[in-house]
Amino acid sequence: MLRSPIAALAASLALAAPACGDDAGASQSSATDDTTAATDDTTAATDDTTATTTDSPTTTGSPTTTGDDDGAAIDAPAETWTWVPFADAHCANGETTGIGVNLTTRSDRVVLYLEGGGACWDEATCYTMNASAHVADGYGEAEFAAEFDPHLPKVMTAQIFDRDDPNNPFRDMSFVYVPYCTGDMHGGDNVVTYGERTTMHVGGANLVAYLARLVPTFPAAERVYLVGASAGGYGGTFNWWRVQQAFGDVRVDLVDDSGPPLDPPYLAKELSDTWRAQWNLAASLPPDCPECLETFGAIYDYYGANHTTQRWALLSYTRDWIVPIYFGFTLEEFPQAIAEIVQTHVAPYENAGYFLLDAVGHVLLTAPLPVTSGGVDLQAWLGQMVADDPAWASVDP
Repeated sequence: MLRSPIAALAASLALAAPACGDDAGASQSSATDDTTAATDDTTAATDDTTATTTDSPTTTGSPTTTGDDDGAAIDAPAETWTWVPFADAHCANGETTGIGVNLTTRSDRVVLYLEGGGACWDEATCYTMNASAHVADGYGEAEFAAEFDPHLPKVMTAQIFDRDDPNNPFRDMSFVYVPYCTGDMHGGDNVVTYGERTTMHVGGANLVAYLARLVPTFPAAERVYLVGASAGGYGGTFNWWRVQQAFGDVRVDLVDDSGPPLDPPYLAKELSDTWRAQWNLAASLPPDCPECLETFGAIYDYYGANHTTQRWALLSYTRDWIVPIYFGFTLEEFPQAIAEIVQTHVAPYENAGYFLLDAVGHVLLTAPLPVTSGGVDLQAWLGQMVADDPAWASVDP
């Protein structure tokens, strides 16, 4: 059911090839310009040949740690993007991967950012349509060096990483960047064979490895923000319980950007069952939530009932054009789908909020600033969340 729409997406993005590698959000003034709405999340998922053309790291001035994976704290230069390899974290193609860090002493707060990049679940989606980023080619130091080139840094397109923006509520925090190369929305712990290719859907297992070193890296952490975009938004939602458990008494808040937990009729049960089986998604879902094994919406309800001292937010366009393609329904159905999600699974909970923007697009955190909806600025709204402002409230267009 999904293969025809994804093939159409691949064709449309081939026309938008100049946008590759730029995680830009959609223009708010245009509901029809798909080429400007394309994000790195979807472009990389359909054109992995443009992801990297180098076999060795590019010299950019970004340092690399020694890759110690024994649970030791990460030591990296202050406010410098640094690649940290992990021997026990892998991409779908079996190659090892790692994370990027940009540490600071400006505050004791931490942003843990999960990158997006589509999803795949069989030979066709993983290797013919290339519907998920870096599944075939992997992601390591060379890819990180190219994307975080200080002369043309990808991080500058992610507003939350901009330390020079006085309106950025995250500017004084330490940053952790988790790339995406497992095809499983950061939720897998499974090794499967598609055709002749062994494929490691181990995004959830990778996060466990990262947390083993991130927790001791921030022994005085005051608060952690788990932020994810698109597939990373789903990954954040799947793994919020896990990150909170790892950091113990340190409060972990969640920002899910464009990863709404859809259920039937918008997500076909057959497809949902396929994802859960191929990725072993149960390994990354809350172990005390049996309902989460059946429906994605139950995950939000679980957090609403159990994460009552944290804050969490869902960001979305009212006409997201990427999510329907992967989930197998139409763009015209998305406004109703997102309305049902926010009213059923977000609005009932005191510490949860949503920010909806009435436009065609995908991923708000990377959209050109300012992003406003209903007269409310997104950065200011996130600032209210960060500051525990009691006036923080959901935003409708």
